[in-house]
This record gives sequence, structure tokens and C-alpha cells, in this order.
Amino acid sequence: MLAILVMMINYFHDLSVAILASNIFAVWFVGKYAQANQVDKEFMENLFAKLSKVTWIAFALVIAGGAFRGWFFMEYEWNPAVGKGQVAALVVKHVVLIAVTVFGLVTHFKYQKLYGKK
Repeated sequence: MLAILVMMINYFHDLSVAILASNIFAVWFVGKYAQANQVDKEFMENLFAKLSKVTWIAFALVIAGGAFRGWFFMEYEWNPAVGKGQVAALVVKHVVLIAVTVFGLVTHFKYQKLYGKK
């Protein structure tokens, strides 16, 4: 039963990472477009408020799922990965995803200053 729970939380953790990454790039692309073109400030504030909610919910799920996943990492991910020679892939995956998350938070705070509700 625990293995199924871990598998489901791993799945939703990965899904949350995908939603967070997609939302980060949506904020970045929309923000770049808005800076280069005349876009209604009220529209951007409303859009950013909605995207901001998605960002923070996905980020919270990534952290919560990651904490749970980390707790069971050695038993359910590390040992199978070592047996298959996938350790380097796990390290690279986490480095890339952490970089995307940091980029996303920096981007989010940049556009929060421009379009966040005061």
C-alpha cells in the first residue's frame, strides 16, 4: 500500500513540476510581450494575478511532494536507479528542474513588481 502511495505522490509531484514550469514560461512570454507592446495594464494585472495563483499552488505542491518523495527517496528511487545506472540522469534532472524553478521565481518577482496588485 505504501508503494502505491509513494508512486501516486511521485506522479503528482512530477505533474506539479510540469505545471509550474509551464506557468513560469507563460509568465515570462506574456511579460516579455507586454513590455514590448502596449498592453492594457489592468488586463495584465488581472492575468498576472491568476497566473500568480497557479505559480504558488504548483510551487507549494512541488515542495510538499518533494518533501514526501525525499523521505522515501533511498528506498523507492535511489536503489532502483543505482541498479539501472541512472544516478547521473537523476542528478541532471534535479539540477535542470531546480534551475527552472529558480528562473521562475526570479521571473515571477520581476513581473510582480510590474503587474502585481498593489
